Amino acid sequence: MLEPSAVQDVQQIRGLLDSGLTTEMIRAILPYLSGPDELLLPAEHLTPETAALLQGHIDRIQARIDCLARNRDRLRGYLAAVRPEGEEDAGRS
Repeated sequence: MLEPSAVQDVQQIRGLLDSGLTTEMIRAILPYLSGPDELLLPAEHLTPETAALLQGHIDRIQARIDCLARNRDRLRGYLAAVRPEGEEDAGRS
């Protein structure tokens, strides 16, 4: 039987993988993970390579967000153009 802390570690790593981090990124930050929402990485331990790796991932996430926002806005514009006057925007978030 696994120790509860080992189960939490596996769950945390799985969550990081699910969020799009590569195993290389996880390997770089794993020693500094102290909980599901905590990353204690002292500045003196952040190498330029790790910083570049993480910044590249942030940039890719932002590019995906920007693309999704453009697509959302286009779809909203299409719906606004084809919906009859006064029809409610059901399910809008």
